Amino acid sequence: MINSLRLNRKPRVLVLSASSGAGHVRAAQALEKAFRAHGGCTVEHVDTLEYVSKIFQRLYDKAYIGMVKRAPDLMGLLYELTD
Repeated sequence: MINSLRLNRKPRVLVLSASSGAGHVRAAQALEKAFRAHGGCTVEHVDTLEYVSKIFQRLYDKAYIGMVKRAPDLMGLLYELTD
């Protein structure tokens, strides 16, 4: 019975992003749009920073934007290491 319920249910896609910088949100929106265009699934896009304190949001945003502006090579290295 459980397997038959799973077969009849649409796949669900959860796209997570962080609203620091426009790139994360734009990439998430593009994924969301592509999944919706493909059809056959339910898609939800969530900004993870909505679930943390305002202080953390500000600190994260300042740290992220600061690193992108002042140390883009370091950001690139961190990106590659965490890929």
